Amino acid sequence: MICVLVTNAHRSHEGRKEKKPNFVFILADDLGGMLASKLKNFQACSFSVGYNDLGLRDPDVITPNMDALASKGVILTNNYVQAVCSPSRHALMTGRYPSASAMQSIVIQPMEAKCSGLKYKFLPQYLKDLGYKNHMIGKWHLGYCREECLPTSRGFDTFYGLYASSGDYWEHGIMGMYDWHTEAGVDFEARGTHAQDLEIERLDKVFDEHDNKDPLFLYFAPQNSHTPLQPTDEFINLYPEDKFSDIRRKYLGLTSGLDAMVGKIVDKLTENDMMNNTYVIFVSDNGADPIEGRNAPFRGGKGSLFEGGTKSSSFIYSPLLKKTEYEND
Repeated sequence: MICVLVTNAHRSHEGRKEKKPNFVFILADDLGGMLASKLKNFQACSFSVGYNDLGLRDPDVITPNMDALASKGVILTNNYVQAVCSPSRHALMTGRYPSASAMQSIVIQPMEAKCSGLKYKFLPQYLKDLGYKNHMIGKWHLGYCREECLPTSRGFDTFYGLYASSGDYWEHGIMGMYDWHTEAGVDFEARGTHAQDLEIERLDKVFDEHDNKDPLFLYFAPQNSHTPLQPTDEFINLYPEDKFSDIRRKYLGLTSGLDAMVGKIVDKLTENDMMNNTYVIFVSDNGADPIEGRNAPFRGGKGSLFEGGTKSSSFIYSPLLKKTEYEND
């Protein structure tokens, strides 16, 4: 998806002085359901009916920022991903099927001496060749057993977040180890602050320090809505206890927290006069855990090759798009 946009953008700007477009790629973690819209140009199809975990479809879910971007952009109703985290992230970064590049075996474990193959050139490395400044915030999950495997060794100018699959949102621990990093170092000062708040603070820093003369690639891969289900009080309190189960409240609290981070990105793009030259691409890395999210009407969920695990909630928003407010199937 982004590779096609970058290639076309490069061709259209080649030999001209026009500014290259910015790309913000948001990869949600374990977000359930496929977007099914209420757009005026949408013709209902049987595969698009049922619940999902964005407010665009389910009015009980509070996600105004993602709803606005999706409804004003292009909803991708048939975007497929891998069934679990690492393979999806590998496919995005390399443009390769995991089964053809030794990354099809579930996920990289916290203690596993493995990373996405070093012989593969990553997306930000291609973008760097085109003059882009590349920043990553959030979850890596493509291996960290060697320095060469780290985000800053694979094309990103900066990195802030966690290397492994998940962790405590406040203490940032997994299997007894601490996992919150900035660039190639450990950030112990993050302990005690919710990952969502840390990521919002980092978004401010990236945009405030970015020189608008340079094209930007921001890869934003937050923890939300991955387990453990630890939303902040601000967002869990949006969902009353007498209406939602405890698990559902927590999951939706993280989902609304994700939406707030998307809102922060929109605010910073607007504030920095960048939105009119930016593509915002939103994808979930796989379906939700069926205990937490809703993948209906599809069978299965995270870890399953049925559509509940592989059909992703996805959309693109940009003032650069010539056709918007429709579903592309």
